[in-house]
Amino acid sequence: MIANLVARYLAFKGRYIVCQRREKEYAINRYYAHLIDPFFTKLVYDLGLSPNSVTLVALLLGVGSAVALLNGALVWAAILLQLHHFFDGADGNLARLTNRCSAAGARLDRLSDQLVRVAVFVAVAIAAKVDGYLAVAFVATLYLDFWVVHRYVLPCLKRVTIHPMRWKKWFLDRGIIPGYDHFTIFFLISLTALFDRLDIVIYLTLVLKNMEWIYRLGECYYSQKLGRSQADV
Repeated sequence: MIANLVARYLAFKGRYIVCQRREKEYAINRYYAHLIDPFFTKLVYDLGLSPNSVTLVALLLGVGSAVALLNGALVWAAILLQLHHFFDGADGNLARLTNRCSAAGARLDRLSDQLVRVAVFVAVAIAAKVDGYLAVAFVATLYLDFWVVHRYVLPCLKRVTIHPMRWKKWFLDRGIIPGYDHFTIFFLISLTALFDRLDIVIYLTLVLKNMEWIYRLGECYYSQKLGRSQADV
């Protein structure tokens, strides 16, 4: 029974997910969102929507979630944010399925993601029942991480071979990127919003996101140092 359902699901998924996004993926996407977004890909395909229009739908859902947070409609905020996640995956799936990938579409998708992150993170900071300095620190941490990654980590990835620690390599060998990514944060926002405990997201982010960017800087420093040592041998 279960094996039959799995086989039917895989056949269904194979019709709408025509190629793998990337070899390694964050756990929240691999084991949650990417299992569900094929159904949304079928929906937008059957409706005859274009990939860019699906991106705009995802944008409206994400901004709508932020508006719901600010107005205290936490259940609606949770639902809209997860719908944003699914449609955000469906636009790329649809583009690949219909062979309509484009540079303009990729730029629109990045802009949509950035706008939704700003709207949702600021809304959480305002709606969460925490002291003002913690709310500010929450937003600052997220964008400090963004700055560190783009200013130091990504250039480092282009220059040297990264040597991850053993625990991280264990996950990477299994196709999982260990990290506290923004979709994991979105999932936690939705989950905690259902219980009116957005403060939990604030506390988790302050701890985990700061640990993450500090670790990634250390990983780059160690890899560069190791590369120089090997070059000197």
